[in-house]
Order: sequence, then structure tokens, then C-alpha cells
Amino acid sequence: MADKSQFTADEWSAVRDAPQLVALAVALSGASGITGTIKETFSSSLAMVEGMKSDNELIRSICARDEIKAGQAALKASLTQLDATDFAAAKQKLATLAQGRVRDAIAAVRAKAATDLAAYQGFLKALGERVANAAKEGGFLGIGGERVSEGERQMLASLAEALGTTA
Repeated sequence: MADKSQFTADEWSAVRDAPQLVALAVALSGASGITGTIKETFSSSLAMVEGMKSDNELIRSICARDEIKAGQAALKASLTQLDATDFAAAKQKLATLAQGRVRDAIAAVRAKAATDLAAYQGFLKALGERVANAAKEGGFLGIGGERVSEGERQMLASLAEALGTTA
């Protein structure tokens, strides 16, 4: 099982940052409103906490507190590149960034820790699905709506492609 020491700094950044980009890209791909966004953010945080207890050393490594903080700092730096005045363009750029980072991370894990590849792919896929399912989209006062919006389904499908798995 792999940990940070098997990767170059750039490879580790991709492996560490991909989960946070996945969570944010999926959360922003829907229209959950403030309450839904809070639920989605909380669900991604819970997934990272659960990752701290994983049987897989690589998952535990990327979910360590210091690594989560470093990933949040990298995410914050990435967000400064987005145009906050054009939400649709920012969402698309974030989706593209997440997909690229996932591809880079998968390539690094495949090259340096192939035995951990399935666990890492599964972690990222489950994280995206968990965020998508955390809140209903549409409806009124919690009545009606759908658990996973079309935007979230599209984002999950593009992430599955980047992961090399099925949606």
C-alpha cells in the first residue's frame, strides 16, 4: 500500500487535491440552494473523516488532517483563477479542472501504486455520489424535486470517465 513518500510533489498534489475538487465540482453542478449546499459540504467532510479510518493506507494518507488543510489551500488558490462574475463559466472551468486533476491523480496512482488504484477510484467515485445525493434539487420546501439533478448526473458521468470507471 502506498503513501505520500511514493509520489513526487506534483503527483501527490494531484492525488491529494482530487477529492476536494470532485466534491466542489459536484456540489456546484446542481442547484441545491444554500441549505442543500451546506448538506453537500457536510457530506464531503464526513467522507473525508471516514477516509481517515479507511483500511487503505493511501486513502488514510490523503485524508490526514494536514493533507486536508494543504488540499484546501490548493483549492483556494485554484478558485482565485475563476471569474466570480460569470458563475456558469466558473462552474465549467471548475469541472474541467476537477476532471484534469482526477486524470492526473489516476495516472500517478496507476504508475506508483497500482495495487491502490481500485480503492482510490472507488473513494473518489463514492465521494462524488455522496455529495450528489446529499440534498434534493428543485421542489419547494423539501417537497418534490429530485435527489440527483441533471447537472450532477452529467458531472458524475464526466468524473467516471476521468476515473476510468462507469457512471
